[in-house]
Amino acid sequence: MKNIITLCLLSMIAITAGNAQVGIGTTNPQEALHIAGSGSSIRVEGLSSSNNANNLGGSSTYNVVADQHGTITIGKLSGELSSDSNIPVPVTVQTQANSGLNAAELYQKDFTLTQRAMVVITYYVALDFESYDGTAKIDDGRAKVAHNYFYLGNGVAPDTSKSYGMTSVVYSNMNCDTATGLVYNSRSMTIALEPGTYSVHLQGAVYGGGLTEDAAFRVSFGNGDRLDIQAIYL
Repeated sequence: MKNIITLCLLSMIAITAGNAQVGIGTTNPQEALHIAGSGSSIRVEGLSSSNNANNLGGSSTYNVVADQHGTITIGKLSGELSSDSNIPVPVTVQTQANSGLNAAELYQKDFTLTQRAMVVITYYVALDFESYDGTAKIDDGRAKVAHNYFYLGNGVAPDTSKSYGMTSVVYSNMNCDTATGLVYNSRSMTIALEPGTYSVHLQGAVYGGGLTEDAAFRVSFGNGDRLDIQAIYL
């Protein structure tokens, strides 16, 4: 019986092709295909849990999306794209003599989106403040500033016209040459992105070492870091 109904439906569509409208449960169709009734539905078995990996079955429901051609399918499942450490060896950045900002790229991490999504990018990174040559801990009492932020790229090069996720930490220590321990920068950003290949370029920067010669310092970025990238598909 099911096969007969399906055959009849296909025959109706074929016979009335062109400007005609087909109605199921109605004699006054308002669209090319109009299925009337408060409980009406359409079943596409190619989207079922047995035929589509993005349908996990159970009592859950899943978003259906259409591409630029109007082809309908189940949307990608939201979730984690990447979660790992990316700094195998700490990266050292030293201040400039004129107190200007000095920055370096700590790592690049690539990811790919297959459809439009809100992307949540969260990072944390450990920082170790030392004297300019790294031979001593800081004890001059002056504030030392370090920043982290990231650029988005295309998987090859960053777009440096806009930075994301800027966060800073200020460190000072006085009358003690034995201060040890790491401090941390952490930030989370949500960015709307279209399908494509992207890259996160995390930067480490230092500022404020040019007041006097002994005010110069260095920061080692690393000794513990994490980058999480999650996609919420729209």
